[in-house]
Amino acid sequence: MRRRCAAQNTPLPAEAVIAALIAAVLHATWNAMVKRGGDPLLDLALVWGGCGVAALPFVPFVQVPVAEAWPYLLATMFIHAPYGLFLAAAYGAGSLSHVYTIARGSPPMIVAIAMAALGETLLPGQYAGIGLISLGILCTGIAPHAPPRASLLALCVALTIAAYSVLDGLGARASGEPIGYAVWFFVALALFFTPLVAAIRGPGRLAAYARTNWRRAAVGGPAGALGYGLVLWAMSFAPVAGVSALRETSVAIAVFIGWAFMGDPMSKRRIAGAALVLGGAALLKLT
Repeated sequence: MRRRCAAQNTPLPAEAVIAALIAAVLHATWNAMVKRGGDPLLDLALVWGGCGVAALPFVPFVQVPVAEAWPYLLATMFIHAPYGLFLAAAYGAGSLSHVYTIARGSPPMIVAIAMAALGETLLPGQYAGIGLISLGILCTGIAPHAPPRASLLALCVALTIAAYSVLDGLGARASGEPIGYAVWFFVALALFFTPLVAAIRGPGRLAAYARTNWRRAAVGGPAGALGYGLVLWAMSFAPVAGVSALRETSVAIAVFIGWAFMGDPMSKRRIAGAALVLGGAALLKLT
């Protein structure tokens, strides 16, 4: 696949917007599965292991990432380890809506600033759209009386998300083949993270948990792989900050899932926040 560079100061391509929004739905789905399980860390290991299994059949049909892409691939692997550990701990400490909101609401502006420093700038209206999405996300799900530990862990998750978003966006472009980069990433992630969780929880406990909760890997794995694969593909030709922000509209979906299936409260503030997210997404696309 020929490498494509992101056009600067131009509207987001429609295909990138569609890919990011589909990824948002898939991302909210597998995060809800992790939160709803009995042990978030073991559930995350099952989902990411399922991502690797889903990607493995495609390895013979994609190119090995070029040398320029490997520093990004290796760096994002190490960032994903603390990301996963922080995410599992945060879900163990707080509600889906609150944790997911802070974790996904903070990175868009961080990514936008980082990419601007690297030379990828957006139109003023696009920055405004990203700002609205972030504001709407934070209004949507933050619980005023949430445990401080849950908020702190969610903020740690946000910082790792911003870091790997920038790394993966640059890595997908450097690879020249974003789909191939995604396939190798998911296989490597499964091989790296599953033994890490086995060492933390114990191989026997992980194996026993997998036998009774394999559906999370079977459903969450392909959903996670497809969702992030779409994000990496979109980032290969569209601004990383814009794609990242649109993907975080998954927060509105996660809040609905938390309200409908997990007993999280719904309020006028959350409805208003969701409206801001949708308005920001529209502004980001139409500017």
